[in-house]
Amino acid sequence: MSSNKCTIVFVLACCLLALVSAYPQPEPEEYLPLVRHVRSPEGGSVVFEASKDAQRGREASVQYNHNLYTSRDGRGSVDAQAHASRNFDYNRNDYGGGIQASWKF
Repeated sequence: MSSNKCTIVFVLACCLLALVSAYPQPEPEEYLPLVRHVRSPEGGSVVFEASKDAQRGREASVQYNHNLYTSRDGRGSVDAQAHASRNFDYNRNDYGGGIQASWKF
C-alpha cells in the first residue's frame, strides 16, 4: 500500500513539474518597474519599488519620509527618513535612516 502512495505522489510531482516548465516565461524587457507613492495626511510618505533586470536581478525597496516638526513661519523643519532594500538574487540587504534639520534664512 505504501508503494502505491509513493507512486501516486511521484506521478503528481512529475505532472506539476511538466506543467510549470511548459508555462511560457516573459522576456526580460517585458518587466516594468512597480513604483507606488502613498501620502499620509500626517506629513509622511511611503515609496515602494520592485524591479527586475538581467544585471541587477530582482529587487524590492521601501522608503519612508516624515516631517517631525515645522516652525510656525514655515522656515524651519525637522524631517526623518528610513529606507530598506532587498536583492533576492544576490541575497543583499541594505537599510538605513536619518534625521535632517533645515532652516531658511
